[in-house]
Amino acid sequence: MILRCGVVGLGRGRLFVETLEAIEGCEVVAVCDPNPAALSDFSGLKAHTDYEQFLDEQLDLVAIISPGPVHAEQTLGALERGMHVLCETPCVYSIEEAQAVVKAVEKTGLKYMLAENYIWYGWCESLLTMAEAGDFGDVVYAEGDYTHDCRDLMLYDENGFVPYAQRDQHPNAQKTWRATHLPPIQYCSHTLGPLLKLMNDRVVSAFGLSIAGRAAPDLVPTDLESALLATEKGGIIRLTNGFSVAHPMALYYNIVGTRGSAKLLSTAAMTGQWWTETREGLQGWQDFGDDLGQRRDGRTDLEVMLREFVDSIRRDTKPPIDVHESMDMTLPGIVAHQSGMQGGVRLDVPDSRQWS
Repeated sequence: MILRCGVVGLGRGRLFVETLEAIEGCEVVAVCDPNPAALSDFSGLKAHTDYEQFLDEQLDLVAIISPGPVHAEQTLGALERGMHVLCETPCVYSIEEAQAVVKAVEKTGLKYMLAENYIWYGWCESLLTMAEAGDFGDVVYAEGDYTHDCRDLMLYDENGFVPYAQRDQHPNAQKTWRATHLPPIQYCSHTLGPLLKLMNDRVVSAFGLSIAGRAAPDLVPTDLESALLATEKGGIIRLTNGFSVAHPMALYYNIVGTRGSAKLLSTAAMTGQWWTETREGLQGWQDFGDDLGQRRDGRTDLEVMLREFVDSIRRDTKPPIDVHESMDMTLPGIVAHQSGMQGGVRLDVPDSRQWS
């Protein structure tokens, strides 16, 4: 079966075009981006600036890699046309959008998956292998920090992105969606997704705290947000996200289990240490090694994620991250932001499985 594929959003979406084209049985036939200049490198494909015309290409699979605020709308449009959907994070921006997407997936019976590629990174593969072997026991506490100075991606004019330090030289610059529609903690799946996989759990309630814009008060109302999440199995997760902070891209994970623990930090590369009482003779923390970021099979996270999603379509099986797991990785951030806006009250996180 040949799957006719389309990709909307040709920034990061270019990688999806290349990767899908390399999968046997997939044919990328159409691309879409509202910026005509972004289409210039895809002359061999049906190229569209209009999303509805893009959907007229009778596609089987649509990869939605467009700006976040349109993800839910574009997802619903594709599902209504009978197309399977792979959607970049955050896949929805409100509980109402989440309800609409879940109902559409259940009504159509089509495959839907959040494109949370971090789960397929080499370091996550290593952690999952250890967790399955029982090295951590039950993971009862976990932390995830995703801090990334995106101020140079928050302004644009007719020539492209405007560096924040040069904003006074560009009086016509406008704010991008990252400045106007991205409360930091709502972009939580890169940290929360891998942790939920490790814990085999879901979040049931959230406390959130927000720090007002200080590093870039002219850009965003909130520089950084933190969340304290309670899980269904009685665990605790703490998350912190910030995108207008003086902090170059970095990831941090801390995992505490009943039989072992791990700490990982990524700045230029992922490094980490682990310890478990299940192995005799260990004296203190052990290094993961220099290849922590590499998958054992040598493939990229994106290739494996896309292949596994394509396989779920061909075999008519559950996607690696189904619509409910997609919401498990997304809704806690939405609720935590709502909590932060209310001064940190505890709010319940809905279970999308109860919406059926």
